[in-house]
Amino acid sequence: MIFLNILNRIFGPKKPLSRQDIDALKSGQSTTHELDSKLANSEFDRNAMEGWKSTSGKTSKEMSNLDQKMDQFVHNENTKGGNSKGMALSFALFSAAMIAIIAFTYQGNKAVETKPVETQIVANERTQANNKSSTIDQLSPIQLEKQITSKELMVNQEKSDNSKQSNISVDQNLEQDVLEKEQIELTDDHQLKLPIQSSGKIPNASPSNLVHKSAKEVYIAGLKNVDYRAYRNRPMTKKPDLNIGVPASKSSKEEEDKFTSAKSHEITYINYLTTASNNFKNRRYKLALKHYLNIIETYPDDVNANFYGGLCYFNLGEFDQALKLLKQSYSLQYGNFKQEAEWFSARAYLEQNKVSTAKNLLIKIKKQEGFYSKQAEELLKEI
Repeated sequence: MIFLNILNRIFGPKKPLSRQDIDALKSGQSTTHELDSKLANSEFDRNAMEGWKSTSGKTSKEMSNLDQKMDQFVHNENTKGGNSKGMALSFALFSAAMIAIIAFTYQGNKAVETKPVETQIVANERTQANNKSSTIDQLSPIQLEKQITSKELMVNQEKSDNSKQSNISVDQNLEQDVLEKEQIELTDDHQLKLPIQSSGKIPNASPSNLVHKSAKEVYIAGLKNVDYRAYRNRPMTKKPDLNIGVPASKSSKEEEDKFTSAKSHEITYINYLTTASNNFKNRRYKLALKHYLNIIETYPDDVNANFYGGLCYFNLGEFDQALKLLKQSYSLQYGNFKQEAEWFSARAYLEQNKVSTAKNLLIKIKKQEGFYSKQAEELLKEI
């Protein structure tokens, strides 16, 4: 144990030179020899001791200024640490507030995006309708002698003697009713929402693999139409023209709804069809076409709209579109327009210089020995 203590005193760690050692040396209470073991380990301490020997005051006095500065520095660091904590807390609160604001803003925007905006939807539909209407307005009619007019149709369309008088009276009643209530022949009200078609079937329209059946007919403006009144009798709401805007005095959403509702009124399918028929009769083919296309959007299989819409396209020189609608204007259940559709399709092919296709169709019409058989035979001789 004694040996270990000796080794520790020789080789163990030495304490650094302290202020007390310096004061003891300067006061004579200690000698340089006693401090040699401490000074031997540090050149810095040896140099410091040489400096302190030249001074007369105690180390506490000589170092007072430095001690004050050190105390002030430590105090400032502690104060700064407190401020840092405060700043950290403030930053944390600020970050939490910003996150909350962003979250609420996101939720609000999401709610706005998912909430259906009726006026915007209607406005978009109006824009699409206006684009379609603009395209139709740019079309030009073909030569009058080549047009398929209502006069030609009324002469050619077959009517049974038993239903002729009753059909005429229906025609007059319908026209008078629409003229009084809608002023249909002067207004462009093709932007109507049509009712959903029921699943009912027209009487005498049972399907057959061989024979095209004819459904009940009604004559409107002198033109033959399939009578859908028993199956499309729910009223349609006519929307106001959104392009006119809402008065400044009615800028709020509630007032806008009242303004829109006040200008809305109902119109039946048959009245709407009568509007289109009168436009066709008066050779307003562009306006009539807009009405027929609007019907087709709701009732793609509506034979009335497909047939007369096809004739409108024919008269406006759009023969591809005319052929497309004419092909959709008859079926096994509703064969009322089959003969007319095939005849006018043959004429459309001739206008396109598709002579071979037209001939084949005319030969078919001739063999059917229907109303247009003789006309088809005569036309075959000319081409």
